[in-house]
Amino acid sequence: MNTAFRISRRLRLGSGGGSPAAVVIAVVGVALSVMIMEFTLAIVVGFKSGIVAKLAGFDAQISVGAPYSANEALSLPFVTRSETLDSILRLNLPADADVRLAIRQPGMLKTTDDFEGVVFIGQSADAPFTFEKANIVEGEWPVYSSDSCDNQIVISRQLANALKLGVGDKVYSTFIIDEDIKLRRHTVAGLYESDFGDYDRSVVYASLRGLQRVVGADSLQGNAIDIRGLNEEDIDPLTQSLQHTLVDAVATRRLSEFCHVGNIHNSGALYYNWLALLDTNVSVIFILMLAVSGFTLISSLFVLILERISTIGILRAMGAPRSMIREIFTDMGLRLVGRGLLIGNVLGIGLLLVQKYTSAIPLDPDMYYLSAVPVEIRPWWFVILNVGIIAVSWLILYIPARSASKVSPSEAIDYD
Repeated sequence: MNTAFRISRRLRLGSGGGSPAAVVIAVVGVALSVMIMEFTLAIVVGFKSGIVAKLAGFDAQISVGAPYSANEALSLPFVTRSETLDSILRLNLPADADVRLAIRQPGMLKTTDDFEGVVFIGQSADAPFTFEKANIVEGEWPVYSSDSCDNQIVISRQLANALKLGVGDKVYSTFIIDEDIKLRRHTVAGLYESDFGDYDRSVVYASLRGLQRVVGADSLQGNAIDIRGLNEEDIDPLTQSLQHTLVDAVATRRLSEFCHVGNIHNSGALYYNWLALLDTNVSVIFILMLAVSGFTLISSLFVLILERISTIGILRAMGAPRSMIREIFTDMGLRLVGRGLLIGNVLGIGLLLVQKYTSAIPLDPDMYYLSAVPVEIRPWWFVILNVGIIAVSWLILYIPARSASKVSPSEAIDYD
């Protein structure tokens, strides 16, 4: 332990030496800044994760669309799952990727008194449907692998309220296929509620097999192959890799048609661009909080220096170099930062955990797409945040500490 550190530890920050008011202001300023930055980080990350998870639940992360036939110079209506295509997907995707044949077909739900335009979504019956089942609030998710469930649909509670439908009710579904009108009578098997208004108003889940009969596709055909269960950062690289492989397969005649590969970053660009704006808000908040805490630290340390001018003079008269004076007051400032960090982390993380497990603060889902303030705590991010605050504080404290080291010994001893 060096001399500067020992002297610093003997100079009290609170009662019995120094200014309690300056200490309290500095500690409270740092604590509040830490809490606000942790709240901002956890809530913004939680909000983005929540929205992206819902978006990925309704829309495929990667989608292999209906192919284009070079021979016929037109787009084909359906993509067909073949051994060659499946092998390409297996080679380019993680082993645990969720691959589903899907049909999305616009249509209309009609009751005696009202109607609503919707999009019917049918997907491979062997899919896990984790997202879909988690949103069921009434009734049940049909066993679409059974023929008896081909005429069962799942609609949102929002649609059910608009059409005055309940579980077990019958409803007519209307489709326009190649200028022909096709009518089906469906039974409402369940109601879901995701709080994702744009999709809740339009998405109706149906049997893939039933939709294949409606659009005239066979059991291996759909208008897309949906791929889910990927890490967010892997979506764009996998999209490019899969697209290049499909192009090569056409060039080497392993496939006869070219399939376009799209992803959720394009189809959901509106939401991703909106979420990207939050990163700017986070940066602004961090800068403001660092400025506030930095100002309180500098002000408080100057007060502590002024109250210890005589001590500085004695130390300088005894031969203490300026570097030692800087180290003494820098250490005192870091002690203030340490107290603020301790209080801020205990209160900040504590309140975040309360919100995470109790959802004590609700939100209006019509405006925010979430029913409660989302919280996602990533420990390493908080560790980096605290280390960053300490580093920035050390740089900020150099200003008053350097001023203390320039005090003249003779003037300091006579200072009153």
